[in-house]
Amino acid sequence: MEVKCTLCGRKEEITKVHKDYRKLARDKNAVYTCETCRARLRYQALQAQKEEKPL
Repeated sequence: MEVKCTLCGRKEEITKVHKDYRKLARDKNAVYTCETCRARLRYQALQAQKEEKPL
C-alpha cells in the first residue's frame, strides 16, 4: 500500500508487517507520519517540555 506523510508529503510503500497498516487499511483518511517526521515531532515535544535554565 502506498501512503503519503501528512507533514512532509513523502510517499512510502508499506507492507502488512508495518505497525500502521491496519489503521490505514480500515480508514483511508487516517493520519500517517513517516519515521523522519515522527522523530522530529518527538524531539520538538521533548525540547518544549524542558524547563528554561535561569540566567
